[in-house]
Amino acid sequence: MSGYTFLDEGGFFCFCEAHDDGQGGWRASVRFERKSDHTAQKTKIPGMTHKITATFNSRDEAMSAARDYALDHAARGDTGL
Repeated sequence: MSGYTFLDEGGFFCFCEAHDDGQGGWRASVRFERKSDHTAQKTKIPGMTHKITATFNSRDEAMSAARDYALDHAARGDTGL
């Protein structure tokens, strides 16, 4: 079962995901979107997804790593957008 968390950090929305890799481990990723792109005038919102390369032992560990990664990169503006 996958897990999802939404964060609102600085100028970004961060969509964190943890999912079972099918081999007993868990993977994590974060999608970043600029808050300023979420307007009524826009129909396409660009985003950038970052995969965390580590494999984790549990969904909670993967989600914690995704949240930490999202908060750190959003605070520094290091999202690729």
